[in-house]
Amino acid sequence: MCRLALTFFILTSASAAAQVKGTVAPALTAEQIKSSESLAPKFDESAAREKQRLETFLNRPLGGIIQRSFNVFTNYLVMAAEMMPESSYAFRPTPEVRTFGEQINHATGAHYSFCNQAGLPPGMQKQTAPSLGTVTSKPAIVAALKESIAYCDRVLAAASDAWLMEIAPGLGGSSSGLIRGIRAHAFIYGAVHSAEDYGTITTYLRMQGVVPPSTALHPAPGSAAPARD
Repeated sequence: MCRLALTFFILTSASAAAQVKGTVAPALTAEQIKSSESLAPKFDESAAREKQRLETFLNRPLGGIIQRSFNVFTNYLVMAAEMMPESSYAFRPTPEVRTFGEQINHATGAHYSFCNQAGLPPGMQKQTAPSLGTVTSKPAIVAALKESIAYCDRVLAAASDAWLMEIAPGLGGSSSGLIRGIRAHAFIYGAVHSAEDYGTITTYLRMQGVVPPSTALHPAPGSAAPARD
């Protein structure tokens, strides 16, 4: 048994060591960590958004849980966009992927796509994304992101739980396959996509010396900002 345990330890240790190859970005400095932890609360709107959610979705549990998921990750997206210096908006980790600014614009466009996908509840007027190729400065990118979130908030606020339970075609993501299902699926998928977008940009942030907001808001005692993003 001891020999088996020793063999397993050697094999797993070797495997873990083999995964660390090539250039590794330097760890964040104490100054960068402190700066991020000081900056994050200035852009955190989670408390205000939760208060509004509870008021808007009283006795509407389905819409309320969708809004909650959407709030969590769109709040992190906005915080990340605000915390990243404009000089880093053109940064991309590898040549094949979007720049940080393009990734935020991608999230903006996706919000309109998913919040329009199931149709609109009565009384809502359709709004579409601006021409995102022309949205290039940090202030314009952040403003477009915020407006896309506000639009989705308005759509969900107008949607009764009965409307969200109605059947509609063509819901979900094109890469994973569109389905016929309840309208709520489009909004749930949209919230998941926002989480995916936030997860993607955490690497961009750290490589540019910024602690992602989900970590910066909740530093551990004696924190060196470990990657809990």
